[in-house]
Amino acid sequence: MSGPQPRGEGAGGDPEEVERRFREIVAGLDQELRPDPPSEERPRHLGPGTPEGMATDHRSYEPPEEDDHFVPPRPDPLPAGDLHFWAILVGLVVGPLLIFLSAVLPVLPRAWTGVGALLTLVGFVLLVLRQPRRRRHDGDWGARV
Repeated sequence: MSGPQPRGEGAGGDPEEVERRFREIVAGLDQELRPDPPSEERPRHLGPGTPEGMATDHRSYEPPEEDDHFVPPRPDPLPAGDLHFWAILVGLVVGPLLIFLSAVLPVLPRAWTGVGALLTLVGFVLLVLRQPRRRRHDGDWGARV
């Protein structure tokens, strides 16, 4: 029984013939890989070219000057007489800070961990209680901007 039969032209046979065919293929590759010389006309698929004033690379980019831009209104001041707000703020800021300073960093005695946990819990409960009980249904379910 014979081995697999070679397929195609020049397969198998003389080693000099194989070497000659290989040199022809390699010589043809060098010619195919050379780029075409640049032409004056821009290829159609690249478009008409860079418009006037547009950057050609990242170093020549300059952002356009904006004449009018959004200036947000000044935020409302913190409510000075609202004790409910200040209790929430103290509970949610000082409570975790006490836990951190007494449990993670041993700066305060260990008993302050419980006080911090209690303050955090009270702050969260007050925050939930401050939410409105019912939503207003004014017919507009969209986002408020």
